[in-house]
Amino acid sequence: MLKSFSGYFVAFLATASVGGLLMVAFAATITNSYFWSFIALILWFIASALFYATLSQRRANKFSKLLNDCRAEEYVEAYDRLEEKAYKGEGKRSAVMNKARGLISMGAIDEALEILRDLELSEKHKVKDMHMMAVYNNLLFNAYVEKGDLESAVRALAVCDYMLTDIVYQEPYRSMMYELCQRANARLALARCEFDGIEERYWEFLRTSSSKIDKVMCHYRLAEIAEHFGNEEERQEHLEFVSENGGSTIYKFLADLALDGASVQDQAYNEGFVDE
Repeated sequence: MLKSFSGYFVAFLATASVGGLLMVAFAATITNSYFWSFIALILWFIASALFYATLSQRRANKFSKLLNDCRAEEYVEAYDRLEEKAYKGEGKRSAVMNKARGLISMGAIDEALEILRDLELSEKHKVKDMHMMAVYNNLLFNAYVEKGDLESAVRALAVCDYMLTDIVYQEPYRSMMYELCQRANARLALARCEFDGIEERYWEFLRTSSSKIDKVMCHYRLAEIAEHFGNEEERQEHLEFVSENGGSTIYKFLADLALDGASVQDQAYNEGFVDE
């Protein structure tokens, strides 16, 4: 996404080459004034920046819909292509993190951690923006908790919690991160086999979920909870929903295994079967 000044400047140069300079020359001709030529240049820069920002947002919405609809493979492929073409800086980091999000949803945990660790260690791509840092650590949490590395997961989640409690974190990003942290803490409780009160929390998450992938994740966790409490009928219903709607996500893979007699506990994550 073209969010940085450098990205907008590149967009401006591209559009100027096919019309912007002509407009500036026309303004200079009819006004015989450097001042109005300069104003025309500024207006063209603003127009080109808004145009490319709009296109970028539409592309981001289109890509997000892929994952929201559980088309995880297509989502990863889209961001893989974008990563290759993305301009350096924030756009590049965003492409990598979104790709990692898709990989985690597919169960490719090792690959997701590899590209996230490279992003963290690269001085050129150092994560500076506060919200981006929070999202980055939320992704690390999701990867580590599914890998079974709860110690690393807790460290990553602590960064997100710290930003919410000890740093002035502006809206709408604060509300977004608060919701992610609520779900992360519930997921951590399940990973620790802490089932008291967790069913109510996941029913609430399900009620407020707007995307298919969020609903699929909630149903899978509710199946896990139902299995723990011996509610076989509920377990079956949740798993059938996941199997029918999970698309190319890991949840469908695991639900199908569970429907064939395996445990709902996602050992395919923790034992690394998916990455193999």
